[in-house]
Amino acid sequence: MPPLSLQETVEAIERALASAVRAVAYEEVWVTHYGAYDIHPGLLVYWVCVKTDAEKHRLEVDEELMRQLRKTLIQHNYPSEGREYVHIGFESQETVHRESGGNWWFHWK
Repeated sequence: MPPLSLQETVEAIERALASAVRAVAYEEVWVTHYGAYDIHPGLLVYWVCVKTDAEKHRLEVDEELMRQLRKTLIQHNYPSEGREYVHIGFESQETVHRESGGNWWFHWK
């Protein structure tokens, strides 16, 4: 099987992050990404999105979960020169409603 393209790798990591978080989450989870990783692999952001601020805070302080999520970059052979710069963050629908009128795009702009 030929190696995955960088875009395919980024998408595979997104799915793996979602699966890992769903295993420990108490509510619905979705993961998205954006960035100019085709310019430099460090220019990539993943957001783990949940419904409530409480769940966001619970997940973002889970050190074991974060180690597992960071390890996913290695497991999927993400380019080593960018791994340490890839942001993996958590956000909630409650925060987006409160701070950005419910508009996720505006929230991250």
